[in-house]
Amino acid sequence: MKNLIILKIFLIFIFTNINFFKSYADNFTNVKEYLLNLKSMEADFFQVYSDGNIKEGKIFLSLPGKLRISYHNPDNLLITSNGFWLTVQDKKLKQTNNFPLNQTPLNFFLNKEFNFDEDKFKIKFEKTSGIIALTFSDSEKLNSSIFKLIFTTSPLKLKKWVIIDEFDNETSVLLQNLVTGKKYSHVLFFPEDFGETNDN
Repeated sequence: MKNLIILKIFLIFIFTNINFFKSYADNFTNVKEYLLNLKSMEADFFQVYSDGNIKEGKIFLSLPGKLRISYHNPDNLLITSNGFWLTVQDKKLKQTNNFPLNQTPLNFFLNKEFNFDEDKFKIKFEKTSGIIALTFSDSEKLNSSIFKLIFTTSPLKLKKWVIIDEFDNETSVLLQNLVTGKKYSHVLFFPEDFGETNDN
């Protein structure tokens, strides 16, 4: 009798965990498909820094590579990308700085570098209370930045991304009024023409 009870408990444990791992695998697959099928998006955003500072603006993406982040006044900042360079501009001061996109954490997302079948990146997948978090870090670099994507599950939708730099400074970008699947002119992703630029 005792052995029968133990066997029942064991079987319940096995079947419960099979369902758990199946659900985990299904969620992971759904997120991969969402990212691989994501072609474009636009959203309003709130950007929150580690010190509590908050900025607002509008973001546009056309993947792979193209990005436009326009901050509301008084910041007067414009960030654009053509897939190779990340251009940061102060429209008020008419100053421009260019950075290689592949040296920034956004390269994971913009150029769809998250190949789930390679060992180049450490990928951590978590699901709690209707929220899915997918975290990427470069396994080939020590003290590299961490890029995290946060999704809601009902329906599955990108809600936020978080960048944690090598000094543990955290920047969160919360997306609102998200729209996907629209087509945008490539001109939208051009930087402002101020003349002289500074390349770092």
